[in-house]
Amino acid sequence: MFLLSLTSKAQDIIIKDINNEITTTFQNSKSESFQIQNFSNQDKSIKIKSNINKMQGGATLLICYDDNCQESSSSLIINIPANSISDEISIILNGGLSNYKETAYFEFIDMEVDTGIKKEIELKVSNEQIQELFFSKQDIQVKSFFPNPAVKSAIMEYSINPYEQDAKITLQNVLGSIVDTYKLNPDENKLTISTENLTPGVYFYTLTIDDEGLATRKLIVKK
Repeated sequence: MFLLSLTSKAQDIIIKDINNEITTTFQNSKSESFQIQNFSNQDKSIKIKSNINKMQGGATLLICYDDNCQESSSSLIINIPANSISDEISIILNGGLSNYKETAYFEFIDMEVDTGIKKEIELKVSNEQIQELFFSKQDIQVKSFFPNPAVKSAIMEYSINPYEQDAKITLQNVLGSIVDTYKLNPDENKLTISTENLTPGVYFYTLTIDDEGLATRKLIVKK
């Protein structure tokens, strides 16, 4: 977690939980969220802008707040009441069709005093598949769905002892309703699910073996 602070005569701002790297793969998206906290006794208007204009290979970069998304070539203005913290702000990297790597410089400018913070974020698009370990125990190893957020599909790699007869992934929405159940075949090592027909939002997937829920993770679906 990174905290960036800016203090001046009329300003006391902290940018919370901003990462210094965003990585995604071809034709997939990665979103990183952060918040801005206003410690002052005055309402603040913060302008967010970056140095990124045209990106290679069809990649795009968006800055989003509430339902307002701006391309990186434009600025986004966020109003933050006195002594409060903003809702989540997202930087979304949409991968194109080729490798891409660049350092983006984001500025967070207090429009009242026209000063601000500059933050470097490394952007990377590649065809590498990066999966985190979801669950591991003896002869069972299951990796998390990737990419996450998912746009068209999500992939899970796994290795399960052939004697484990009933291993499955259950996908649920935020209300707890089961959306689908996927059996993990011990003779295979990869599960691919389609997310194109799912409503964008947050889902939870649970690994169950012999009717015992072992682990749960979050999957975000975007369009």
